[in-house]
Amino acid sequence: MGLSSIYYNLSYNFCNLKDDLAVVLLDYSLAPEYIHPTQINEAMDVWKELIKEFKPENIIVGGDSAGGNCAMALVQQIANQKMNLPKAAIFISPVTDYSNSFESHFKNYQKDILFGNPKEPLTKEFHEEMLKKGLNSYYVGDMPIEDRKNPLISPAFGNFTTFPKSLFFVGSDEMLLDDTLNVVNKIKKENKNAEVECIVQEGMIHCYPIYTTLVSESKQAQEKIKSYLLENLY
Repeated sequence: MGLSSIYYNLSYNFCNLKDDLAVVLLDYSLAPEYIHPTQINEAMDVWKELIKEFKPENIIVGGDSAGGNCAMALVQQIANQKMNLPKAAIFISPVTDYSNSFESHFKNYQKDILFGNPKEPLTKEFHEEMLKKGLNSYYVGDMPIEDRKNPLISPAFGNFTTFPKSLFFVGSDEMLLDDTLNVVNKIKKENKNAEVECIVQEGMIHCYPIYTTLVSESKQAQEKIKSYLLENLY
């Protein structure tokens, strides 16, 4: 989708929370012209520039959907390189499995008004076709399905023993519901000291918190994000 007005409108809500708070938006190169690992490399380049001016403990990273994937892969890369982690992270309906192997793809296919179809269940055959020609293929190209489980592509298969305090949002009706739930469970399992909060909003769609005027649940989620930012950037 790129850096649309949705993200500027969302960011404006956070800019005046504190006098010394800055919001940095990553305008990464878009698929399918640019595929993995272009966007992850660009995110790491921005991170390295940011920490020249700001301490990691004064930075919160975040993203939604594919941007949530990018943010999570960035955090895992930072940990792998033994660099200091950001203070906290916010993930909104992140794509964490580009192999689409989680059960909610099938279970919520008829509920998901953005990516599913209410008229018929998702068949195994159509699921395989979606993997080859759907949105996911824009980012990974013709990469074999098993190779898509590389943690830098699908962070759900990565290591969470070192991970910052995190806040997750996801809608209960999303095909990507398990992309969030499996990661949250893995963080809790692998990191006994982890501080992780997950808000599963009943009946909500993919990335519901970013739509500033859509529903009351979106406004509630944004108020939660504001308080989370203030709690962690004191």
